[in-house]
Amino acid sequence: MENFDEILTEFALEAREILDQLDSDFVLLEASPTDKKLIGNIFRGLHTLKGSSGFFSFKRLEKISHAGESLLGKIRDGQLSLDLNKSNVLLQMIDVLRIIIEGIEKNKAEPAGEDTALISSIGNLSRGNEEVINDNASVNLVADLNQAIPDVAIIQADAIGAEVSSNLSINENLNTPPAQEIQETQENNTPVRINLDTLDKLMNLASEMVLARNRLLPFADNSADLQFTNTVHSIDLLTLELQERMMKMRMQSISHVWSKFPRLIRDAANQTNKKVTLIQNGADTEIDRSLLDAIRDPLMHIIRNSVDHSIEEPDVRVRKGKSETGQIVLNASHQNGMILIEVSDDGAGINLELIKKRAIERKLISPEIAAQLSKSELIDLIFQPGFSTKEAVTSLSGRGVGMDVVKTNITNIGGTIDITSEPDMGTQIQLKIPLTLAIIPALFITCADQVFAIPENRIIELVKLSPTSQADEFQNFHGIPVFKLRNQLLPLIYLDKVLELKANTSTLDDDIYIVLLQSGSTYFGLAVASVDNIQDIVVKPLGGTLNDIPYFAGATIMGNGRVSLILDIDNIALHSGFSKQDLSTLNKEKQLDTNPPIEMMGILVFEIAGLERMAIPLDRLRHIDILDLEQTQMQGDKQVIYLNEELFYVIQLNQFVNGADTQHFSKSKHVPALTCVSNQRLYSLVVEHVVEIIQVPKQLIESATPQKGIEGYAIWNDQVINILDLDEILLMYNIQDSDIYPKTIDIEG
Repeated sequence: MENFDEILTEFALEAREILDQLDSDFVLLEASPTDKKLIGNIFRGLHTLKGSSGFFSFKRLEKISHAGESLLGKIRDGQLSLDLNKSNVLLQMIDVLRIIIEGIEKNKAEPAGEDTALISSIGNLSRGNEEVINDNASVNLVADLNQAIPDVAIIQADAIGAEVSSNLSINENLNTPPAQEIQETQENNTPVRINLDTLDKLMNLASEMVLARNRLLPFADNSADLQFTNTVHSIDLLTLELQERMMKMRMQSISHVWSKFPRLIRDAANQTNKKVTLIQNGADTEIDRSLLDAIRDPLMHIIRNSVDHSIEEPDVRVRKGKSETGQIVLNASHQNGMILIEVSDDGAGINLELIKKRAIERKLISPEIAAQLSKSELIDLIFQPGFSTKEAVTSLSGRGVGMDVVKTNITNIGGTIDITSEPDMGTQIQLKIPLTLAIIPALFITCADQVFAIPENRIIELVKLSPTSQADEFQNFHGIPVFKLRNQLLPLIYLDKVLELKANTSTLDDDIYIVLLQSGSTYFGLAVASVDNIQDIVVKPLGGTLNDIPYFAGATIMGNGRVSLILDIDNIALHSGFSKQDLSTLNKEKQLDTNPPIEMMGILVFEIAGLERMAIPLDRLRHIDILDLEQTQMQGDKQVIYLNEELFYVIQLNQFVNGADTQHFSKSKHVPALTCVSNQRLYSLVVEHVVEIIQVPKQLIESATPQKGIEGYAIWNDQVINILDLDEILLMYNIQDSDIYPKTIDIEG
């Protein structure tokens, strides 16, 4: 019986894969109705499903699949042509098959149902009769896309820990290779199905190993026993590789979610009598499997909104000088340890006046406040519960349940959502979500002798203020503490006051550290006693008895074995006491924004021998490592190190920058290194210390005379920050003898 259940589970998974592929193929077939190869693929998929159904005696599946196969056979043979009527019925057939499969998965048996009307409709179409029998029990073509992703991952057997398969193809290979090649391929690349519960348990074990590793590292740093130190170092490297392998096993391409969207847009466009095309870029971008379900519903709602609210009817678009077919573009990419997903369209954009009118009508804001709101603050109103600009309720929108749920779901997984829109140009919605929720980088800070963790993806900047500057930088705005940062007033929250701790970080006698954070569209500073270090942490839930505490999102175990609470940035902002209306008038009243906004960029400040304030733009930086110089090797005349199955070229920065001490060589065994990528090669730039991340104007100040290795400089808090010229550094490094590097490069030859 147990074996039968396993076989049945395999059948249901294969059937889901076939139906998912058929969904996509049918939408493609509508655009290319004469594509014989595509018709053949769809026909074979239904044939495979019919054959498997017969093996299990699933009569409903077998009858419906047979009817669809007969219709497709005539389309394939050229006896019939595909049209919208046939597409609608065939897609309805796919939805009914999907419901039957879900019933089989749930009850281990085929659910009862009446399919006479559907089979008769398919039969009529097969005989050339366009009559379709309407069935009130037919499924909603859009709503049924809200299915869960199967709780099984597919992993290649030749590499335990390899990535989860991102493309599940049902196409049969018509070109049969030699038997020996088939055997070798099957032995090396046979997929293995693993239940996600098993992967979760393995991930939990890997997380516990990370915690144990973190507890060992402080002992090794303070030990004089070389053998013990080397053993801990080996454990550190093995744990890091195990963690990365486990993370890769949990990764799946975002195409598992995106593959549903062509069908979604097709159905939504038909319901609204619009023409819409979908363009997908970055569908192979990988994300933790646990987050796929979390982003599916928000993305579906955003896309439905784009079709229903933003894309205009064909005749309206033509009058505006646009193509009658609207365009929705999906982009996904990795950015600074986050997944960046953008949904943009070329529609009418967001009607700000209509938003203002609806908000006043629903008493969300007063007319006086509405007149003061900026463009971004007006757009934020669409995240209010119950808000909708639609006059009538439809199957797609108008109920006022949508964007507030989207924002809640994205925020719950540590992500952010940002919307920009221009009239008649379109709307762009940007989602930033973490790669994973299991192990995340976090900044440890101290307040009142207690250590707390802040997720790194919520941090914008770190600021240190000396006692002499605090009086000038700190101000009070109608009872709200604020501080001035680059001519901009930002609200300030004292962590010790929020958590009702005894120590008071607001004293002017000591240095004060401010962590600049983002919550939605709100930026604020969090005042703490000290900033400690950034480290990967394992997120643990607080448990039922502590879930009601609003300021904490979880907990982690530090290297010393103590528990550190993870701060919930959104709830801290929510309970801070300042409102968006206060913030919107903050700088208007102080009249600080009289100059045009300056485009800023993030830079990482570091030190090298002889130069204390060097920096590199964050967009040129991959990550920061701690290198063990004893592990470096020589590849010709180049110093290299092999880490995590990748080769890094090690560059001593002080040898290539004007003003640095070229005679200095680090005596420390472990040194920080900045990892960069250029021309598909990895470089580790060795530095003395990593200081902080700050924001400076993107337009750099040019040096009076060219400085080797320095692109320019910026002024920050009255200090000169030299910006590294990475391209020039790599050019010098790749020349055989750096002593012959010309002081002036003749670009023209």
